[in-house]
Amino acid sequence: MRLWLIAVLFLVGCASTPPVSRSGYSASGRVALKVANERHYAQFDWHQLGEQSELSLSGPLGQTVAELRFSPGLASFKDANQRVIKAASPDALIKEALGWPLPVSGLRWWLRGEADPDSVSHQSKIENGQLLEQAGWRIESTDYRGQPSLPHRLMLSRDDLEIKVVISEWQWNP
Repeated sequence: MRLWLIAVLFLVGCASTPPVSRSGYSASGRVALKVANERHYAQFDWHQLGEQSELSLSGPLGQTVAELRFSPGLASFKDANQRVIKAASPDALIKEALGWPLPVSGLRWWLRGEADPDSVSHQSKIENGQLLEQAGWRIESTDYRGQPSLPHRLMLSRDDLEIKVVISEWQWNP
């Protein structure tokens, strides 16, 4: 379970681009985490519909190892053993499960390359992309493609944690 929760960190970032006016979207790809001297790898699927967010992580053979679902006021986490943990917010859920806080509630913004409007941020241009500093994270988003232009590569760092994200597919749900 700890591996999956750490993997949630990978999505905590992107840089700022104009808001995308769609009612929902999905993103899928892979993530590599380096925490202390450990490395972890996973496939991910993110689904966003309005205020409802879902993240599913899979192992190398395609088996789902964890699912996180949240909307305002409720968050749930289910591990590979079907154990479910619930909390009032995704941030509280992650803090309960890991013992330390992570700004999970901002994921729906950061994944698209936008700053969470509820948190102070600093944004700047970098070579081939953008840099966002928010909630203690340094997020470099690069390889913008498509219409609308969205990031396909992210590098997030904070203290002794590095997260590399490669988004292979974006889908919009009208």
